[in-house]
Amino acid sequence: MSIQPSDIIGTWHLVDNYVENPDGTRTPTRGPHPTGILMYTTDGYMNAITRWRDRDLGEGTAADKERMFDTYQNYAGRWSLDGNTVTHHIDHALNPNFVGSSRDRKIDYQGDRMVYVGLGSDGVSQGTIVWQRAPITKA
Repeated sequence: MSIQPSDIIGTWHLVDNYVENPDGTRTPTRGPHPTGILMYTTDGYMNAITRWRDRDLGEGTAADKERMFDTYQNYAGRWSLDGNTVTHHIDHALNPNFVGSSRDRKIDYQGDRMVYVGLGSDGVSQGTIVWQRAPITKA
């Protein structure tokens, strides 16, 4: 059964982000205990922010700033859904190389959890991103 837009619209919190290697070991891609937020709107926009939980600017040197860039990712744009694959069409990003690109995410939808799975850039490993639906709160 295909995922419906209403299944993913809303706010999601990052639970885990890792690459599973051919030998079964896992390599965290956002450090230990990553954090982030993902939002899908009803009018077709999305925003994703992921980062290492432990980030310290240090003295603000060029090397410190480079580390801050390497431990933070943000992009936004439109989204579309085809079956169990959501595509992020990137219009804005911290990394300018992302702008104008699209990212397909195959979804294993589990109600209050959404797991993105896909082949790693090496063509062998599997990347996994686990999201948990944010609780709805009243103002």
